[in-house]
Amino acid sequence: MKKKWIKTGIVFLGAGCWFLALLFYGETEKKAGCFNAYYDTPVLTRSALSAFTEQAEQKEPGEQADVLPQTTGWSMEEMQSVSSEVREVVTADVWKIAGSMESFFAGQLAGGSYPWEDDVQGCMVSTALAEKLFGTKNVQGNRITIAGMEYYIRGCVKNGSIFAAVRAEEEEGLNGIFLEYGEKSKPASSAQSLLMQMTGKEANGFFEGNLYSALARAIVSLPLWLLFFVYIRNGYRQLNRISGSGIRFLAKMLVAGAICGMTAAGLAWTFRFSGDYLPAMWSDMGFFPRLTAEKREMFRELQRCLLCPGDAGFFSDLKNTILFTGLTVLAEIIFVSSGSPKQMESRKDGRES
Repeated sequence: MKKKWIKTGIVFLGAGCWFLALLFYGETEKKAGCFNAYYDTPVLTRSALSAFTEQAEQKEPGEQADVLPQTTGWSMEEMQSVSSEVREVVTADVWKIAGSMESFFAGQLAGGSYPWEDDVQGCMVSTALAEKLFGTKNVQGNRITIAGMEYYIRGCVKNGSIFAAVRAEEEEGLNGIFLEYGEKSKPASSAQSLLMQMTGKEANGFFEGNLYSALARAIVSLPLWLLFFVYIRNGYRQLNRISGSGIRFLAKMLVAGAICGMTAAGLAWTFRFSGDYLPAMWSDMGFFPRLTAEKREMFRELQRCLLCPGDAGFFSDLKNTILFTGLTVLAEIIFVSSGSPKQMESRKDGRES
């Protein structure tokens, strides 16, 4: 009885961990189709970005929704003075945004609203900065001073870092470009080609949302694959108990077909990658080692950059997805290896004989 309760506890623990893993995975999936380019020096201005976007829309007016992504330029200034009527001076980072703040801070709004495109007096603050300045997160409408200029808080971003976000000036240099495609499996090569057209320069760091979200999807599916293969193996063995050889053969063929179909469907969902991650010719045996080395180096370069709030939050969610999926797999291994009471008795009898 005690072992039964322990196994029940393991089941609930594993299910709870996987539920948390799915929650964090859901956050990472929001970044599929998003790309962020980091540059060491300013590569274009807000006015140049607007001109490029308008020109691209005029070239392909009928296809702009599919071809041209939501484009947001940004730059960041560290250690700027921010003050309010309640507290005199706080040091914070200031993000300067050219484009959609809603796209740049997607899924992070804690209260209020995003400033509109021409709202030069509106700003966003992180929840950490709001607590520092006012002692509360409900700060919409309050006036603050950032680097000597007055702004009105339109909304609050859920984030533990201390920062504010304002509109970039027309001729202010931008150090990064954020792209958001409607197509979640958009190839990274398309985004990199567009960025090269915009800036004429390769990015020093590149966030590839569809790759990292696909990695999270593959990781969070591991508990399902483990259970699938364990119970399919056990079920397939039970077919040997069928007495008639013809019926047994037919049953095995049907089960094998079902297994192949379920496996193909599962692989298609788990590894939903774009064409960038598949070789042009399957005989190219060196493609995947080269691709792995390239993506590993790209990740290292990205980690050297000061990440945008959305990208930093993504990697935090990815780590939590890995953690809770690992705990789920551990619980499954313990549960499966312990076996049922009848299996334990048969093993014991086998050892005694």
